[in-house]
Amino acid sequence: MTGGRLTTAWCTIAAAAAALFVLGVYWPGRLPGADVAVEVLLVVAGALFAQVLLVERDRPLATVIGTGLRLLVPPLLVLVATGLAVQRWMDVRDWAPLLHDVRDAALALTNVRTVAADSPVATFWLVSLLVQSAVVVLVLRLVADRLASGLSLIVLVLSAASFVWWAFDPALHLGARFWPVGLGVLVALALSRAGDAALGGPMALIAWGTGLGVGAVAVLASGDLLLTVVGAMAGVLLAASGPAHGSPATWLGPRLSGWLAAIAWAGLCWAGPALRFAPEIAGREIGLRDRAELLLLVGLAAVVTVALVAGLRALVDHGGLWVTVAAAAVLAAFLVTVPGTDRVEAIESDVSRVEALMTADEPDCFGAMTMAALTDGESCANPDLDGVIRPDVSRAGRDFVAYLECWSDPGDANLNICDLAPGAKLAEDAPKILVLGDSHARVLFGAFRRLAEQGVVSVDAAAKASCGWSTLPVVDRKDTQRGPLCDEWRGKLADWLDEHATDYDVVVTTSYNGRMKGPKGRQVASHVEAWEPVTRAGVPIVALRDNPRMPDDTVDCLAALGSTDWSQCDVPLDDVVPEFDPFGPAAEQVDGAHFVDTEPLFCHDDVCPAVIGGVNVYRDYNHVSASYAATLAPVLYREIARTGVFEPPRSPAQPAAAMSH
Repeated sequence: MTGGRLTTAWCTIAAAAAALFVLGVYWPGRLPGADVAVEVLLVVAGALFAQVLLVERDRPLATVIGTGLRLLVPPLLVLVATGLAVQRWMDVRDWAPLLHDVRDAALALTNVRTVAADSPVATFWLVSLLVQSAVVVLVLRLVADRLASGLSLIVLVLSAASFVWWAFDPALHLGARFWPVGLGVLVALALSRAGDAALGGPMALIAWGTGLGVGAVAVLASGDLLLTVVGAMAGVLLAASGPAHGSPATWLGPRLSGWLAAIAWAGLCWAGPALRFAPEIAGREIGLRDRAELLLLVGLAAVVTVALVAGLRALVDHGGLWVTVAAAAVLAAFLVTVPGTDRVEAIESDVSRVEALMTADEPDCFGAMTMAALTDGESCANPDLDGVIRPDVSRAGRDFVAYLECWSDPGDANLNICDLAPGAKLAEDAPKILVLGDSHARVLFGAFRRLAEQGVVSVDAAAKASCGWSTLPVVDRKDTQRGPLCDEWRGKLADWLDEHATDYDVVVTTSYNGRMKGPKGRQVASHVEAWEPVTRAGVPIVALRDNPRMPDDTVDCLAALGSTDWSQCDVPLDDVVPEFDPFGPAAEQVDGAHFVDTEPLFCHDDVCPAVIGGVNVYRDYNHVSASYAATLAPVLYREIARTGVFEPPRSPAQPAAAMSH
């Protein structure tokens, strides 16, 4: 057990297992069974823990703990970088859960749990489990100092109990996942007693066969509970046979094997965050070549991390230093999340204030507040609203406000920009919003006017019939002047924004895109062209997804009903007219633009109700009613505020660049 022979083999196996797992994360389609490597890694880690802490008990405890703390530094550095990256490259709406993930992962001694698969730290449960398992083995070392025998029996009982726990409850926590580590401990204890007699020639063949078998499982299998057991058994065979003469795990010398294991460990920690942030940074989905290049960057980051730790160790290497470094890294992981969590909490506090203000005189679950609750995973039902519809069915088709002072008819190109609530008493720090679009945007003026009347925001608005804020030509064969007049209106708007865009804190836009025909890529590019001059001037844009377009007029259905069971007029989501909405892809390409998916405000559980919270939703087949739009006021404020455009305040913007006509 001395001289580094077993350490060399087990480090090599651990490195290979970590590399295979990372490859599986990057190419799950080609390596669907790569999770088998996780169990191999856990078993071999258990063997390494046992060798360092139990078999070679003459090593000073401070030195052993210092070694363990050095291994904690790479994942903690990754957590610090991840906390910063979340706030740099991700939408504020995603901050809260991810920053909490970073904090939880920093508490590796007390937390083992799964997080969402798309979290940058989704695989950090491995770090937590290994840290806690190392602590368990450290306690066993203290027990071993007082026992003449029986240590293997204690480990066996712990491992068996953990396996039974896992079999009935495979959730991630130490009690249910210690057993693969325990198997590795048992292998190390058994080899320490058997000595070289256990490392005969046949064991090398077992190592070769098991290694090839793990590779085959990674390529051919898929993840399930059986794969976990197979991986653990493969880990036991590799841990037991890897040190044998002729095994591939013995080819590397101790120094190279140790470096390879350290780099693989650091790479395992960097791989998840890198894969999660790459599309955010690139602004697009990444392909096979991108992933290969990203792996090279992950390897480089791992090498730099290990070199940094080695350099620090070369200067000073004693337990106290690593306690300080690890504690500082944990503290840093907390501190880098503070600005983000504080900002999210401030936004949510503001949203709650506005919601309370806007719904003070309304019944519970009135109108869009029902959908807001469902979006948050909460139930919302008010029996007093059962069978209610506002306005009355007979007036539902006329539930409309013209806003003529902000409107341009199909037959003119006048740019009419209006204040939606002139004379309203505004809060001193009320954000100033500009709303642009077509008739679908005009419908939402009612929501923004309510906000302005309550002093929450200041709102100017402009809209033109069938003319969204874009550069894509509008084609109307029945009205050949509609397109040219739209282009003229857009030109006037661009000139006006040239001078006035920086007067606003945010520009909000939506429109019906069905009239702007063309390839999807061109539709997206046309919005990018229109928006970029504004965002370059420092003014953010929030694009709201267009409301659903019904196959028929729901008001006709409601009027024909002989009862007040309005659900008979609900429309399955699959029956909604499919329309490509370029706002989402365009927002991804424009730095400073945000996309709000409004579909959950109209549809839930694959159904788009005709009446929501006692309010008629549509006045025809494609326009939202003025009554329902008014109930959207607190919900739209919430969704826009959560993009972070209101807080912190913008720095003074530069004059807008020349707008595209």
